[in-house]
Amino acid sequence: MRRGYVDTSLGQVHYRREGAGPPLALFSASGRSSRMFNGLIPLLSSRFDACAFDTPGFGNSDPLPEGTTIERLAECFIEALDALGIERTHVYGLHTGNKIAAAMAARWPARIDRLVLAGQSHSIIADQQQRNATILDIVSDYVQTPDGSGRTIALAKWADAFRRLTDLWWNKELVMSGAAATQRAAALSLAADELQSMEGTAGLYLANFAYDFARDLPKIAAPTLVLEIATPHEDRTIGRQGPRLQKIVPGASLRTIEEPAGHTLTLENRSRDLADILLDFLGAGNNAG
Repeated sequence: MRRGYVDTSLGQVHYRREGAGPPLALFSASGRSSRMFNGLIPLLSSRFDACAFDTPGFGNSDPLPEGTTIERLAECFIEALDALGIERTHVYGLHTGNKIAAAMAARWPARIDRLVLAGQSHSIIADQQQRNATILDIVSDYVQTPDGSGRTIALAKWADAFRRLTDLWWNKELVMSGAAATQRAAALSLAADELQSMEGTAGLYLANFAYDFARDLPKIAAPTLVLEIATPHEDRTIGRQGPRLQKIVPGASLRTIEEPAGHTLTLENRSRDLADILLDFLGAGNNAG
């Protein structure tokens, strides 16, 4: 897998790239980097030129500038595509990545061939106020701080980061496996992303909260697949959102993946299933270049 950097107006952006064929850009969730696609890219590379980017503030990209919006991130990635000589591409965006992908498709329709907007039900709520209220319950550790001095707030955030790292290091699957190699690799990838995202996650969530998803969705001209990750908890609390999104995006289709539990599901444990869905949908439009 090739790795490199491109210069953009938001600094240097790191990417991982492998394969040959029509371009496919991959955008990750908040708190994660292109590492989350390490299991997926090899399954796509025989059919696509897959390129996974580190969002500014994450992975090996430069820090996220204060006040950056989703619209500016979309522009940044158009600049990255320009630097790589990619005129037109398929796009897969997960969670916050689906907001960046939607903003790109709405503003630069000629650059997007086929589009996949993926996320758990909470992530694909179109209404801004409803989505923000739902997500805030999940990410309060990142964007809410205790009352007190700046020193108290910084210390609390530092402590929260260590707790999350400890949870990743001693997760149930790793312990039950006896620290098997595959489980160690997964834990190390998550831990590296946690360390590299400590200063960027809050800013990216603020950009997510400020973004009007519902405004851009009807502007999308690219053939679009809405990929909803459904869990029993969100089925009970907010209900399936995919059918609603499908009605807003012109001509969109819908697929659903059911998972038993979780708030930050990335489908890394189901790379083969995800690859099959992407190959099926994107294979119908192999004219990108």
